[in-house]
Amino acid sequence: MTEFDPKSVEYLGLLTQVEDELLPGGQLSLQAAEVALGEIADGVIVTDARGRVIYSNPLVSEMTGDLVGLLPGQLLNDSLQLTDRNGAPLPPLLPATDPADLPSVREFRACILRIDDGAEPVEVNVQVIAVREAAALKSFVLILRHTTAARRISSRLSWQTSHDPLTRLPNRQFFESELQRVLSLCVDKRQHHVLLYLDVYQFKVVNDTLGYSAGDQLLVQLAQLLRRCLSGGDLFARVGSDEFAVLLRDCTVEEARRVVLRLLDAVNGFAFRWEGNDSRVAFSIGAVTADCHAPAASQLLASANDACCAARDQGRNRVKLFSDSRKVLEKRRQTTWVAEINAALREDRMLLYRQPVVALQGGQRIHHYEILVRMRGRNGDIISPGMFLPAAERYGLIEEVDRWVIRKVFAYMALEQRLGEGGFSYAINISGISLGDETFADYVLQELTEAGVAPSRVQFEITETSAIDNLERALIFIHKLRAAGCSFALDDFGRGVSSLAYLRQLPVDFLKIDGSFVRNMLEDEIDSAIVSTVDHLAKRMGISTIAEYAETPELLEKLRLMGVDYAQGFGIAAASSLPEIYGNNAE
Repeated sequence: MTEFDPKSVEYLGLLTQVEDELLPGGQLSLQAAEVALGEIADGVIVTDARGRVIYSNPLVSEMTGDLVGLLPGQLLNDSLQLTDRNGAPLPPLLPATDPADLPSVREFRACILRIDDGAEPVEVNVQVIAVREAAALKSFVLILRHTTAARRISSRLSWQTSHDPLTRLPNRQFFESELQRVLSLCVDKRQHHVLLYLDVYQFKVVNDTLGYSAGDQLLVQLAQLLRRCLSGGDLFARVGSDEFAVLLRDCTVEEARRVVLRLLDAVNGFAFRWEGNDSRVAFSIGAVTADCHAPAASQLLASANDACCAARDQGRNRVKLFSDSRKVLEKRRQTTWVAEINAALREDRMLLYRQPVVALQGGQRIHHYEILVRMRGRNGDIISPGMFLPAAERYGLIEEVDRWVIRKVFAYMALEQRLGEGGFSYAINISGISLGDETFADYVLQELTEAGVAPSRVQFEITETSAIDNLERALIFIHKLRAAGCSFALDDFGRGVSSLAYLRQLPVDFLKIDGSFVRNMLEDEIDSAIVSTVDHLAKRMGISTIAEYAETPELLEKLRLMGVDYAQGFGIAAASSLPEIYGNNAE
């Protein structure tokens, strides 16, 4: 259909279905509306008689660049403003009152939707349909259509790639993208969202006993049922074969509990009827909070899925909040990481990053770099060490990771030497488990010799806690490598309770002052005094000091005046991947 025709079968059928789905209280069943509107490539908005938005389909967001934000409750005239081709504002789309002579259908042709992010303006035709019941104005339905067939096809394809064809809900890709966008806007600590992950309990039984057609129909009915329990501002999607996700926007944990109870009550009262048989359905639900401290969308979804799995382990219609099941989830997540770490090592998906350590007393020149390890996920995301190293330590994989790092760093340093590039020193972190391995020192010395790396360029960092826990082995390791010409730094100094008692026994060259004291030393006099005391003590023992978490120019200046020798942190530079020489040439 290339022109608007309010008498056409397509739009008469559309209007009838949408009108039938207006629920008491003016709430539109979004699922049913998606079914009615999903087969046409137009944007559709439904408002109440006062012009407040009840519903807008995804194609409206496509047309507006997702900047207009037509959320339920907003006044349409304030939220969607159009101009003519010359840029002159057009009259409001909806009347302020209900005039007696208001036509059932009005058209606005060649309207311009202007997008504020610099994108090309969109030209649309708009049709406004007044829905009446017993002569009283009930609602408005607005249809926005691209003026060109190519743009209509593009919009339709965009809808198809972002939605599940069975349930007409957004798919996982769209949901994850929208979740990431919401997280990026969470800058206020008071802003909270809650992510729910829902799994149909023993869905496989339905497919096996009633057939896949029954399973499909069950998912469609469940999507409709759950949608009616949610508000218009919630994002509801199908993210797996029998899995759904809900983003409850601007929602507290307590409010989320009420939503979950409403969902479970609805499911408990639901019976799936198929070929004369009734089946009861149950859900497992996992919940996590999403705020300014939340990880990336993919990791947040994974946490919600973990919580859902923990709920499923306990039976039908169980719910687990992430905080309620932290220990269970941590164990499950860490055992999952075992396979991931093994695969990453096998597929060479471990990555080496570096962060500079600068001399504070010499114009902030780079003294050396600290080597940091990351992992590239199966989807290409970069995974921080805090996500997988705890599992590597718990399940005995950290030694393999340490040895991989040693081999790769030495190969990189050897390549630098051969090409005459850089020549910086590098600090390598050694885990407590590797430190306690009596063969590890000899392994490092052998790799160092085979690579031909100058030992003076190599520094090893061991944490205060691991050194104390493995004191005898730590001393052997330190003495062997120092005799070869390497240097040592004691990391996280000050965090343990026995720091001073053991410091004299550990022949280290550098003392890294724990960042928890450094970070707040401008505001906290006690932290400042601790940093000053540690620095003074180290100087008396002939040990250089490195301040961690140096995040502002003011903090760097305070450390310099205090006499601290070196610093690292975001105030200098964030960690970054090794230069391309590593990726192209190192073995």
